Amino acid sequence: MSKLTPKQEKFCHIYIKTGNASEAYRGAYSTKNMKPNTVNVRASELLADSKVSVRVAELQKELCKKELITREEAVL
Repeated sequence: MSKLTPKQEKFCHIYIKTGNASEAYRGAYSTKNMKPNTVNVRASELLADSKVSVRVAELQKELCKKELITREEAVL
């Protein structure tokens, strides 16, 4: 599988933090001259890209592992 661009990678990280694809798109790409609807469509298209969706899934899995470890440490 080919590697993500730096902007795609940034989009993935912001999406994991916010859970909002449009917000992640605005954080990773220049959207100053874009209408809100255009941002929404582009964000949706990017999230549907197979490389991006696989990376988002990887990041979600990593986050779940970290949260599980933190919960276990809190119990000890």
